[in-house]
Amino acid sequence: MTNSNYLNSLAELEKRFNFEKEEKTKFPFFKLDRTNKLMNLLGNPQNDKSFTIHIAGTNGKGTVSSIINSIISKNYKTGLLTSPHLKNYTERIKINGNEISEKIFASVHKEVSKKIYRFEKEEGVQFTFFEIITAMAFAIFKKEGVDIKILETGLGGSFDSTNVVESDISIITPISEDHKKILGGTIKSIAQNKAGIIKRNSKVITAKQNKIAREILTKTANLKNSNLIEAKYKVCGIPKIVANKMEAKLLVDGVHYDINYKSIGLYHLENIAAAIKTVKEFNQNIPINTITEGINRNSWPCRGDFYCIDGKRILIDGAHNKAGFKNLKKTVSTFFNNKNYTFIYGTNNNHDINTFIEFIKKIPSKVIITKSNHPKSLPTKEIEKKLTALGIKFIKSTSTENALKIAMNSYKKNDLIIVAGSLFVSSEINNILNK
Repeated sequence: MTNSNYLNSLAELEKRFNFEKEEKTKFPFFKLDRTNKLMNLLGNPQNDKSFTIHIAGTNGKGTVSSIINSIISKNYKTGLLTSPHLKNYTERIKINGNEISEKIFASVHKEVSKKIYRFEKEEGVQFTFFEIITAMAFAIFKKEGVDIKILETGLGGSFDSTNVVESDISIITPISEDHKKILGGTIKSIAQNKAGIIKRNSKVITAKQNKIAREILTKTANLKNSNLIEAKYKVCGIPKIVANKMEAKLLVDGVHYDINYKSIGLYHLENIAAAIKTVKEFNQNIPINTITEGINRNSWPCRGDFYCIDGKRILIDGAHNKAGFKNLKKTVSTFFNNKNYTFIYGTNNNHDINTFIEFIKKIPSKVIITKSNHPKSLPTKEIEKKLTALGIKFIKSTSTENALKIAMNSYKKNDLIIVAGSLFVSSEINNILNK
C-alpha cells in the first residue's frame, strides 16, 4: 500500500514548476544562484566528504551513471541521482542501486519543506520541482554517509541544479542537438553549457565528440587546469544478440571485457567504455571481473529493451532526437535485418517529428501513432497532420496499450515491432509487457 505521507509529498512537489511537465522558456528556472540559496538554507548537504562523479551530455547520461553505480556499489556505498523517473518518483534517488523507500522520500521532503517555508513565503520565491528533488538527494546521501555520489544533470550543465557540487570527475557523453530553445540552437552553445560542469583541477572523461564540441571541452578543461581524457575503445568481432541480450567483446586500454548486456544497441558500447574509463580513473585497482559483472548486471529500462513474446519480437528504445534516431537506425540495421518493421511512435511537444520521419524514410515501416499519459505528450492529431501532409500512411491508436495490441495482432513471422519517440511512450509499453 502506498504511504499516505508519500502521496502528500508528491502532491506538494507537483505544485512547483516542473520543466519535465511544462516547458516555459521564460520561467527563470535556469539560475544557479537560487539553487545555491536552497543549499544554504539546508546547511549545504552537497558539501559532504564523498567522492563526486558528475555526468552531462545529450544522450547516454543515465545509462553511464547507472553502469558506474552498478560497478562501484559492490565495494563502496553509492548515492545515485537520475532523471526522469519512468514509473515511481523514488527511482530518482538510489542507495547502492536500490530505490529509496516511500517513507524516506516523504520524511526528507518534509524536512526540506520546513527549512525553506519561511524563506519562500517572505521572499516570494518558489524553488522548482527539480531543485527540491536534487536537494533531497543531497540530504539523503549525507545522512546515509555514501562514499561516492553519482549525479546525472537534468538539463544542460552550467545552470543545472546539480552543478552546485565540486566534482572530482566530470563525464561528458556525446553532445548533439536537443532542447535548443533552452541551450541554444547550435552545437557550440550546447557544448559550452554542458562543459559548465567541469571543475578546476579535476578529471574529465569524454566520449568521442564532434569537432566543435571537442574543441570547446578541450578549451574549458585547459582553462580549469583539468585533465581531459577520451574514452577510447575497440569492438572485437561482431556484436550479436544471445538470449535477448547483446554479446560483444570490448577492448579498453588494452584490456578485454566480455559484455553480455541487457540492452541492445551499438551506442551502449560507447556508454560502457565511458563508464569503464571513469571507474578506472576513480580506482585503477578495481578488478576486471568486478567491472564486467557490474556492466552485465546493470539494467536501465527503455534504452534498447528486447522482448520475444510468443515468437513476436519487440525492441523498446528511448530515441527521440536526431542522434537517438541515428543510433536506433544502426541498431536495427546491425541486429535486425528484417523485411518488415512496425513502428509504434509517440512523442513529446518539445521533440522534432522530422527526426522520426528521416528514420522511416531509411527504414520503411508500418507506422502506428500514439500518445502517452504524460502532460508533455504531443496529441496524435498533431502527428497525424504532419504525416498526412507528407503522404505517410499510418494507423491511429487510442492509447499505448491499444497501439501495442494493433501491432501484436497484425504481427507476421520475422517482423520487428519498434517502440520509440518518447521515453514515456516506451515506458508505458514496457510496463504493459511486464505486467
